[in-house]
Amino acid sequence: MLTNAFAVLGAAALAGNLLFAGTGVTRFPLAALILVLAGSWWVRPGQDGWTGAVAEGVVTAGAALVLPDVQPVLAFLFGVTTRRAVQGGPRRYPVKSLVSLAGYLAGLLVSLSRQANVDPDVLMAGVMPLLGLVIGTFALHEAVRAVRAQQAARRTVAAFLQATPVGLALLDEHGTPRLHNLRAREMFGWTGPAESETVSCAHGVPITRCRAGCADDPVEVDSGGMVLALHTGPVEQPAGPDHTVVAAVDVSGRRLWEDALRDRAERDELTGLASRAHFLHLVREAMDRHPAVGLLIVDLDRFKDVNDADGHEAGDHYLKAVAARMISALPPDTVAGRLGGDEFAVLAPGCDVEDTVGLAKSVLTELNSAPEQFGASIGAAVADPDAGTADLLRDADTAMYVAKREGGNRIRLFHPEMGEQALARQRDRADLRTAIEDGQLVVHYQPIVDLATNAVTSAEALVRWQRPGRGLQGPDAFIGLAEETGLIVPLGEKVLGMACAQAVRWQLEGRSLGVTVNVSTRELSTPGFLARLDRVVATTGLAPARLTVEVTESVWADETAMRTLVAVRDAGIRVALDDFGTGYSSLSYLQRYPFDVVKIDSSFTRALGRNGRTEGVIRCIIALADVLGAQTVAEGIETPEQADWLRDAGCSYAQGYLFGRPAAAETWDVQVSERRL
Repeated sequence: MLTNAFAVLGAAALAGNLLFAGTGVTRFPLAALILVLAGSWWVRPGQDGWTGAVAEGVVTAGAALVLPDVQPVLAFLFGVTTRRAVQGGPRRYPVKSLVSLAGYLAGLLVSLSRQANVDPDVLMAGVMPLLGLVIGTFALHEAVRAVRAQQAARRTVAAFLQATPVGLALLDEHGTPRLHNLRAREMFGWTGPAESETVSCAHGVPITRCRAGCADDPVEVDSGGMVLALHTGPVEQPAGPDHTVVAAVDVSGRRLWEDALRDRAERDELTGLASRAHFLHLVREAMDRHPAVGLLIVDLDRFKDVNDADGHEAGDHYLKAVAARMISALPPDTVAGRLGGDEFAVLAPGCDVEDTVGLAKSVLTELNSAPEQFGASIGAAVADPDAGTADLLRDADTAMYVAKREGGNRIRLFHPEMGEQALARQRDRADLRTAIEDGQLVVHYQPIVDLATNAVTSAEALVRWQRPGRGLQGPDAFIGLAEETGLIVPLGEKVLGMACAQAVRWQLEGRSLGVTVNVSTRELSTPGFLARLDRVVATTGLAPARLTVEVTESVWADETAMRTLVAVRDAGIRVALDDFGTGYSSLSYLQRYPFDVVKIDSSFTRALGRNGRTEGVIRCIIALADVLGAQTVAEGIETPEQADWLRDAGCSYAQGYLFGRPAAAETWDVQVSERRL
């Protein structure tokens, strides 16, 4: 504004000089042009273009020609260039100012050329101020540009600081905010003047005065419902103590996300109980803090049946209901967790043996009181002061397996003898695996005879274990272990292959004998059973009709096994139902899933002649099988009287000690050769 006024005054002075001291008629239009230029400067400061620049050149050239002294022209020129140096842009000032400077030089030189003698002093007086003018105005222009650039940078920084989501504050040595952005006011909850506010650390004191190191390392504080991460840094001051810049970042979302991830890692997604990893972590912590720690391992007894029969959705509902029941039975100082599948656990810090057993009883009572009557096998153990976490888990797990082997739905407290039994069972498991791989299994065969002809028609394959150091062991000694460990699958495949191969050898010897092989429900429900069966039959070359797969009534409770059994029968292999009448017999199942053979359990045949009701039951079984198109095989025949009664009752086949004991194929061949084939 001042430079514009200065330029206008210089223009007015030049116009006056032209009117009163100038010569020639051109002084009048020049004065008028000057007044027009001055008016445009005043009305539109900084907006004149090249027209104004040319007009300024015309004025300086003309004034230098008509005035006897160039000092008023220099004053006008100084005002013009100063005005442009302050108001003009980086290109407008240097270029457009040259027009007026060039006009002045042209007018001065033309004026001097008209004189006969040019006074050097006059020339120097007219040129030297011009040099100083150029240098001064260029310096002024650069200074103005620097100031404007600094102002623009400050505005940019200010806009950036206001737009950033980070709260920024500059604190002096007393912790008083000297500079800040609006985001800082929002984050710190400042309502009054900034000079009356402070930035507090996690300890509730001004962050610059905290002696706990909050000003040295990033810290998190709660502020108005937000979680702020505060980052600080020193700012050196030219004079006086250093200041501190505080950058506050809202990490509330990150905290919520971290809490969610932590909760997801620590909680079982289905039941909401502690996850396996977190539960084991809590067990380790409890072992470090308490002299006694109780632990329960809870394994559901019926979950596989529910999952297989009703589907995984029903199984998930079952698990959630169990978790809810467990929580309702536990005191506040205990922790329930899900270890995986249908296995749960309860941690009871500070509980002795009596308290732990009482807790187990509460859990089992609550589970049994549900409408679904959740049966569970519970193993309880209490940590010895010198024991480790792994020992406690192993002991509780061992006790749980004991409870399950004893029938389930019961509690067993761990004692050292269980550990010895568990080690023995582990050795048995390893030995059985070795037996399957190294050929220690042998198959004995018991003849099955046609009661009408008294001829041997087939044989039932019965596995034995020739165990090193213990002699020949029957199936009762190891089949349960095989079922429990899953070794029943390779064991069953081994026996199936040996039996089929033996039937083929008999056929090559001219004996038309079939073979019956016992198959467990677990084998049938294992993926790939059909493929393994087909492979054995194809490898040995046995005709499918000469093979009978024998199952128990427990197969009806497993939908997967039943579907597999139907596929086995569709492949031309005969299917026999063993121990009929002793388990969960169902006429509807017999009708839906026909069997080729129904075996009458030995408990009925042994009672022949002693119980008239038993004889009636046997006649009903024979008649029922006949209606369903199945043959009957009576087991456990030991006397001729039993065989005669069954023959008269219409039973088709029989097996028992009367016809031959289970024996190796070589010995069995001698027995068979003594009978009429």
